[in-house]
Amino acid sequence: MSVFAIPKDALGERDTRFLLIKWIVALLVPLAIFTFVWSGEAMINQVILGVADPNANSYSLPTIAGAGVFVLIFYASVIALAGYFVAADSGRRGLVELWIDILIFVMVPLFLFIVWGNLILSLSACVIIWPLYFLIMNRIRKARNIAASVPLANVAVLNQQQQTALKARAIAGSFWFATIFSLVFLAADLIFMALGSPFPPILLAWVVVRTLLLPVVGYFLGRVGAFVALRRALTPEKNVADVALKQKRNGVFNRISRKSQLENLSTSRATEEAKDLVPNDLPLRSKGAQRFYITLLVLVVALYPILDPILFGAGTAGRLDGYGDAGYYIILALGLNIVVGFAGLLDMGYVAFFAIGAYVWGLFGSPQWQVLTHMVVNPTIWPWFFWPMLLVAALIAALWGLLLGAPTLRLRGDYLAIVTLGFGEIVPIFFLELDKYTNGTNGLVGVFSPALFGVDWTTPVPYYYLILALIALLIFVNVRLRDSRIGRAWVALREDEIAASSSGINLTNTKLLAFAAGAFFSGIAGMYHAAKLGTVTPDNFSTTDSIIYLAMVVIGGLGSIPGVMVGAFVVYAIQEFILTQLDTLAADPHNFLHFLPQFFPGFTFGNIRNLIFGAILVAVIIFRPEGMLPSMRRRRELHHVETEEVEVGALDAIPGSAEFESEVPVE
Repeated sequence: MSVFAIPKDALGERDTRFLLIKWIVALLVPLAIFTFVWSGEAMINQVILGVADPNANSYSLPTIAGAGVFVLIFYASVIALAGYFVAADSGRRGLVELWIDILIFVMVPLFLFIVWGNLILSLSACVIIWPLYFLIMNRIRKARNIAASVPLANVAVLNQQQQTALKARAIAGSFWFATIFSLVFLAADLIFMALGSPFPPILLAWVVVRTLLLPVVGYFLGRVGAFVALRRALTPEKNVADVALKQKRNGVFNRISRKSQLENLSTSRATEEAKDLVPNDLPLRSKGAQRFYITLLVLVVALYPILDPILFGAGTAGRLDGYGDAGYYIILALGLNIVVGFAGLLDMGYVAFFAIGAYVWGLFGSPQWQVLTHMVVNPTIWPWFFWPMLLVAALIAALWGLLLGAPTLRLRGDYLAIVTLGFGEIVPIFFLELDKYTNGTNGLVGVFSPALFGVDWTTPVPYYYLILALIALLIFVNVRLRDSRIGRAWVALREDEIAASSSGINLTNTKLLAFAAGAFFSGIAGMYHAAKLGTVTPDNFSTTDSIIYLAMVVIGGLGSIPGVMVGAFVVYAIQEFILTQLDTLAADPHNFLHFLPQFFPGFTFGNIRNLIFGAILVAVIIFRPEGMLPSMRRRRELHHVETEEVEVGALDAIPGSAEFESEVPVE
């Protein structure tokens, strides 16, 4: 297949050139900024020099290897993504709107990363900026009477010729993107040479190899982009056989095409299903593109301790320590999402289970165990008990979840919230008063860190990977629970408790399992927190924390697993990075907040911290009631399609009318 020959009767040569220019420019600018303004080129040079002479490099061999893997996968994904975008774009969207999207979704995060040097703070700011952008764009469209395009009108079944043209377009997109990027890279290197910058011979050889190799690599990565695009395209085989809905009636299989399925759905549901088919108007937000985004996200998260000193410089240990704390926020949000998001049980005492998990390891995994039982605690052996005790602490917390749920089975809404709130108040006070066992206000000190085959737990890197492993495991468990029979029972309970009971769902078991599952997650987070902090005190657990955990679920999106994770990041960033820094900023004479202490003597943001956080919550609920990243069900509940036509059925028609007789034939 030729890179240059595009079938004119299938796509049109002019349209293809327009798409090539549109996407190459849109993707080349942020990639060039990352490469030449930030640390992309420096990282590549460090990898090349490290491979040539490991002893002469300032970074260790594992760091060089990790950076090499990141560079390889990152640039390959971007080049393949360029081909996918060119293939998946329908061409009905203008240049200006696309470049504004690239500015908001790519350039803004990149700029924040460079300026702030903090991943959580930058991403949290983006999570706030992006919904505001959607809100503004929707208002502009409504003011200008611009109706959103109906995807069903654009859905087409691609024949073999159109599939071939789609593949050729993807290959051309990646090929030309890689070629132009290699020429831009070459021009930048020539400018550096002309300015007198030293270039070792190995880098000169790399410049030549890179310039010749990138177009070839672009061609093959274009085939990857084409594969992803064709997987999302509606072909004749998929339209009838592969994704056909087969119904057996009188021994005959009636096949319903995929397009017919979409046409028979409601407008809102059909829009959700059809917007991801290729080609479409918004390939930047399609599910095919999301595969590339997830690949890059997993890559960055997995290699972040290696990449942080290269991308952000000094302060890696402090940043990794903060990311570990954000990790247990995510676990708490996932657990509370089961109780509140899935089952609809308003739990205001969730911090109690967090405290129970922390005190289980605080009592067992510290010298306090020797004081209580007179057993010899060997500091070299005892930390190994962290791993089995992780399950034990979670099960103990789950047991207390059952004990909390048992007397509340007949409660709902506000009454349930009051009871759980009281439980959250009682547990920390209970541990505080047991000063003979928990040392009261002094707490438990000297809590052991985990032990794992010579791993140095005095640095934050092991805790970073431990919390990643726990999050990955608990996400898997959360997804399986959501899709299981009990998960569907939780959703039915949330929607209508009476209807769920009438359908045969055991409300007692369903509620108790929800409380136990949520407490199980919280116990794991509490034990991790105790091991990482090295101490457990009652003042670490208060009712305010339960409100913060509930805010994570509401802000992220009730019932949405990705949403509550995003909500945890946002709330953690607001609490730890924004609100705690306001007084420092106000004390700086060069900061615009400095006028507040001047006009109001004795003013501190610490006194109004909860007021600011409450105002943020109110704003989110008003402008984004479904959350930052809601589930599809909740989005449909809160945003009905106004123009959707409702089909009149038998129950809607007047008895005795012609419509009623046609719907309900009487024999």
